[in-house]
Amino acid sequence: MATTTLAGLRLSSEVDAAISGGTEMPKATRAWYNKVFLSVARGLLIHDQFGMPTTLPKNTGEQVIWRRWLDLATATVPLGEGVNPTGSTLAYENVLATVKWYGDWVGITDVVDFHHVDNVLSIATEKLARQAAETMDEITRDIINAGTSFLRVVTDGSNPTNGVGLRTTVNGVCTKAALDTAITTLESENAEKFRPMQGASKKVATQPLAPTYVGLIHPHVANGFVKALAGFATDDWIPFQKYASGGIAYEGEIGTYRNVRMIQSTKAKYWPNTGGGTDLSTTPTVAGVYRSTSGSLADVYSVLILAKEAFGVVKLAGAYNTYYNKAGGNSDPLHRLATAAWKAVKTAAILDDSKMIRIECAATW
Repeated sequence: MATTTLAGLRLSSEVDAAISGGTEMPKATRAWYNKVFLSVARGLLIHDQFGMPTTLPKNTGEQVIWRRWLDLATATVPLGEGVNPTGSTLAYENVLATVKWYGDWVGITDVVDFHHVDNVLSIATEKLARQAAETMDEITRDIINAGTSFLRVVTDGSNPTNGVGLRTTVNGVCTKAALDTAITTLESENAEKFRPMQGASKKVATQPLAPTYVGLIHPHVANGFVKALAGFATDDWIPFQKYASGGIAYEGEIGTYRNVRMIQSTKAKYWPNTGGGTDLSTTPTVAGVYRSTSGSLADVYSVLILAKEAFGVVKLAGAYNTYYNKAGGNSDPLHRLATAAWKAVKTAAILDDSKMIRIECAATW
């Protein structure tokens, strides 16, 4: 499909400098565009919604701190008569990360504003909101996918390697064995699950959900995963359509495997052309043929399984700023160019590697 560039609607990369000294739009109008921006942005933060939020107060430096309280050791020594134990001391770890600023803007010329039939500023606001949210989410995604807890599927149908081997050895699809190993790994660390129990409704064939972990999965992996469910035990998989009433599915949720709610997103992490080098095709049609961006090495996909408080993010509230300026100002004497822009402060950090695990696999779809 051909791409048309709208004459007069300029990207920031096409303009030498931002308009300075422009006149802002009325406060009520600006507030409406801010509301539109934030409503679009919030719905696209797929990874952020599962992070432990924090904020960075103004004038407090560039570092964000998440505080993680450590568990107390068990007290297995019997108490002596009339003698108190020595007692324990609460301890915590601080996880630090340095925030960085991101942003972009578009310019809308007087010609577009006067002649175009669409409300270009509304369109620009929605596109900038999508760009901002996807940028923020990708930053979080890349940080949390760099953890040291991982499984790699090296051959179709085989048990995954746990914490060993290079990404170049990945040459098999996501399997039940890999998912079961990931779940067992988290449970053995007593990793806390998300969400409380949901009560079953009176609707026929609905099923209650216990507290669960969350899995982030790419559609290329999810397609083959769902098609393979026929080989899973009946009770292992609950499609989201059969959830009991009283709860709301996450955006993109496709169902629950055992105690992992699977969230499908095109923003799930993958590494092009980094896997094994056999049975590859850019248009796979049969099992054992893996997706490959270049057609030479398999693309490696992350299926990231998360427990509660595995990672931290800067909370959306107060992290974004939007700017809308009418044409005019020192650099725009003829009032030719209005601007819409966003700016955001962002970082994320892994708080506890034992509360997350990454399955690395190939995909056949």
